[in-house]
Amino acid sequence: MQERKRVSPWMIIAIAALIALLVAAVFVGRNVRTLNAEVQWAKSLTPTPIPAYDANVMQVTPDPNAPTPAPVIRTGSQGESVWALQERLQALGYYTGTVDGQFGPATQAAVILFQQQHDLDADGIVGTATSEMLYSDQAHMVIVTPSPTPAPTLAREAGKYANGMPMLVNRENLLPDSYEPVDLVNMSDYCDDAIVTIKGSEILGERVAVDALMTMLQAAHQQDITVWQVSAGYRTIEYQQKLFDEQVYAYRQQGFSGSQARSATRKTVADPGASEHHLGLAFDITVPGVSFKFTEQAQWLAEHCWEYGFILRYTEEKEAVTGYVAEPWHFRYVGVEHSIPMRDQGLCLEEYLEQYGNLT
Repeated sequence: MQERKRVSPWMIIAIAALIALLVAAVFVGRNVRTLNAEVQWAKSLTPTPIPAYDANVMQVTPDPNAPTPAPVIRTGSQGESVWALQERLQALGYYTGTVDGQFGPATQAAVILFQQQHDLDADGIVGTATSEMLYSDQAHMVIVTPSPTPAPTLAREAGKYANGMPMLVNRENLLPDSYEPVDLVNMSDYCDDAIVTIKGSEILGERVAVDALMTMLQAAHQQDITVWQVSAGYRTIEYQQKLFDEQVYAYRQQGFSGSQARSATRKTVADPGASEHHLGLAFDITVPGVSFKFTEQAQWLAEHCWEYGFILRYTEEKEAVTGYVAEPWHFRYVGVEHSIPMRDQGLCLEEYLEQYGNLT
């Protein structure tokens, strides 16, 4: 007869524990399902809160068919939108640079010129109004020939005749004693010395021209051309007389006669009343300690000053017309509406005004 095996007490305990765990799992699962059901039932009875109505806020229902607003394009923008902008401006004659998809100074100058000729805010930024006009049937070709107007009177704006043309100041067109600048600023206080050094504490300039100058030199800094100095700005007629007399005296010391000394002086120093510096719109821009003519600064300005409304006033090619020896440091602000046509047509200020200004 076989002996019956005895069940170990530990095995009985283990089996009992396993049964207890199974029972607990069934109980907990049922409670969890019950709790979830209660939560979902409670949610169904609780409405989603609605924000309080504010009578001061206009309730607007979006129009699903409304066009997407055009993106704002400005200096520093790049890509296909700028590429299309440049092509459109070029087709209308406002932009003469390279179509490269980069919104730089030349593109900004073209936008400003377009805005000015279409009675838009001339801020150089292509927003909705400018974009709509640019791509509409109302956009017209650039007007490079200003309409003749009656003979000009004195300026209504800084350095301009009543017809909006740049004022001509030379030996044949003396500035009257009654002329006064519109809005002079002290450049030492007004300008950022991290951008440009002002040689002396008393150099003044018309605000509109100083603002354009700072924009231009900031653009030069972005191209790593960073050393700039303004050596001269606004001059009174009295101060110009002092400069003229000093130069005459220097020639007399070299043995020149009085008439010879005055004749030689007039080649480099304007007569009192005949200097553009009286307007507050002309600046002598230099590099400290070096001859400006052969610097990268002179080369950059000769190429880009037009984009910011400045002209290189006295060049070698136009000495017979202007009556002055070339001055690669002397820049006159006239505004982009004049500087760009002058650049494109190769005209100095005398030629430009003779052709378009009706100054006779």
